[in-house]
Amino acid sequence: MANNPRDLTPNEQHDLTDLNGPDVPAYTGETTSGGMYTRTGKAAPTEIVPRGEQDSGPLIPQAQAPETTAFETASVEREPAYAAPAASTAVAESTEPTYAETAEPVVVEDDTRRGTTDFGLFLLRLALGAFFIIGSVGTFFRLGGNEGISGLESAFADYPYGDGLAVVVPTLELAAGVFLVLGLLTPVAALVAITVSGFMALHAFTQQSDGFNVFAWSPETWVPVMLLAASLAVQFTGPGRYGIDASRGWAKRPLASSWICAVLGLAAAGLIWWFGTEVNPFS
Repeated sequence: MANNPRDLTPNEQHDLTDLNGPDVPAYTGETTSGGMYTRTGKAAPTEIVPRGEQDSGPLIPQAQAPETTAFETASVEREPAYAAPAASTAVAESTEPTYAETAEPVVVEDDTRRGTTDFGLFLLRLALGAFFIIGSVGTFFRLGGNEGISGLESAFADYPYGDGLAVVVPTLELAAGVFLVLGLLTPVAALVAITVSGFMALHAFTQQSDGFNVFAWSPETWVPVMLLAASLAVQFTGPGRYGIDASRGWAKRPLASSWICAVLGLAAAGLIWWFGTEVNPFS
């Protein structure tokens, strides 16, 4: 504990006073015009404040002033610099073409404006199906002077499988006719109609002696040929909206299915003829 200054001798007080003598320069600070803060001289040592400058308590040594480092201030702009506005979007839109201008317009087809097309398809379907139904029913039940199954067996007597063909042909006619009239599964029904009418057209062609002279063909030759043409027409046009298949895509716009079914029907007619009769119609 340091002694009270009142108890110090004059020599000790003189020694304390010499601590701030000329050998220890006092701290002074200066501020230059450029914002630089400098310090001249050395930092003053720790000083002991005399009792007379304190209210009470022991002597409190003063802390040595920290040495400062010169630094330079820099001004900071609070507001951002003015930026020029971007070019007007209206000008950009007028100078550069947009996608809507360059793209090709999309054409939406209206399927509701078909006029009497659906009604015409219904009449064609009805006539074709009715002809097959009437012919097959007359064959099965010998109606209207029809000779029935036995008459077909006589017509196909020259073929190796004539008896089987006499049953298969009217059966296919009945199935195709019923489905065509109802407008149900029309691509398949038209496929069956193409098969049976194609077979009957080949049979009629081999029974007549006029060959490819169409002007000499009898009605017995023309009827199966026209039935084949009508079956192909229904296959490619579709059944229309007057039928059970009205909600199907092939009822309004048949595409690949028509080609596939038409080719399959013609191929089936050729295969049945080739393996059922073993006759070359072009010989």
